[in-house]
Amino acid sequence: MIIPIKKYIPYFLCIPVLGFLIMEALGNGDFKVFLEAAKLVGAGKTPYHQWIFISEGNYAYYYYSPLWAVILIPFSHLPNFFSNLTWLLANTWFLYRIWILLTKFIDLQNLSKKQITWLLFLCILLNARFILYNFGMIQMTIFLLWGAMESLRLIRIKKFLFGGMLLALVINIKVLPILLIPYLIYRKELKGTLSTLFFSLLFLFLPCLVLGWSTNLHLLSDWWRVINPDNAEHLLEPEIGPHSLTALIPALLMKTVGTLPFSRNIFNLDLFTTTCILNAVRIGLFLFTFYFLRWSPFRHAKSGFHEIYELSYIFLLIPLIFPHQQKYAFFLASPALFYISWFIITNYRPATRATTKTRYFIIILLLFLSFVLMTLSSDGIIGRYLNQITQHYKTITYGALLLIVVLILCSPMHIEKRKLK
Repeated sequence: MIIPIKKYIPYFLCIPVLGFLIMEALGNGDFKVFLEAAKLVGAGKTPYHQWIFISEGNYAYYYYSPLWAVILIPFSHLPNFFSNLTWLLANTWFLYRIWILLTKFIDLQNLSKKQITWLLFLCILLNARFILYNFGMIQMTIFLLWGAMESLRLIRIKKFLFGGMLLALVINIKVLPILLIPYLIYRKELKGTLSTLFFSLLFLFLPCLVLGWSTNLHLLSDWWRVINPDNAEHLLEPEIGPHSLTALIPALLMKTVGTLPFSRNIFNLDLFTTTCILNAVRIGLFLFTFYFLRWSPFRHAKSGFHEIYELSYIFLLIPLIFPHQQKYAFFLASPALFYISWFIITNYRPATRATTKTRYFIIILLLFLSFVLMTLSSDGIIGRYLNQITQHYKTITYGALLLIVVLILCSPMHIEKRKLK
């Protein structure tokens, strides 16, 4: 009797994965901040404007909504290990579900099993640093991406109530996916938009049922004061941790004091001028979304690969234009990396290639350079000191900007031309 070993490989893989999750759950990641904030809210106190202890010499602020703290109050009474493990197990499922949702945008029947395997391998490889960092920090980004993509799927299949509810929830917890609301309007998903706006308003005041009206209003006011983009700490982010245009552009345009003593500025502008340029770049990148959408407003996307192309840029835009973004936020580049990997694989053979050999080579080269800047700059590969230097010079942000160039080169128009031949 031949034992079908391949059939049981997924079950064997569960053992090291579970061991990894247990090991991470024993640590103190950012989820401890959420749990401590929930304890404060449950005790009638505000979690905002105060340092929350994570581990020895490690403190953090709570930047999330009052509703998220209220949701976590029951979990805050459990030992941290069980709450951490529960969230990590949920993130494992979210990660699997993100893969399923991404593959729904393309026709897998046109790919061989080998091509699908390569697609999965490339997606894991290109996202490895940010996946591991999200698990290591017990963070929210995997949940946010899953919630945003799942809500778009629900809206697409006319389940506007549940789709709007889920999108409103992820926007309430962390404001970043709010960029999807203008996208829904542009793509004529008016019922989905109205559902999202309704539940967004509802979720702001839902904690009143637990906390009371005045306490919730006080927490909402405190929450706005810590996330207000005009706050001084959101205009300059010279430290090692943040990675976004807010961390990159001011360091180039004016003299800033970072964690390391190396100079980064090319110019010596004042804060007001620097802030104006920063906001102009943000607005410019936001308006550049129209390049990816093309001029077809109030219509649905032409096809699945057109839609994932559009969403790839929007999700990639989020960690770039919002302040206070850490490494884990760049997991939002996953749709872009998925789309680019699919484009590379489907255009690998010269006989079916939808673009020129030179363009294809440039795509591979720029993607590899982005991979070097974003992933191979990890301390586990180049060491702690060199990693600090790459973070000081914000190489992750440069790598994300390079991905925009790669996306431009991987336009769906090339695929359409191949189909017309």
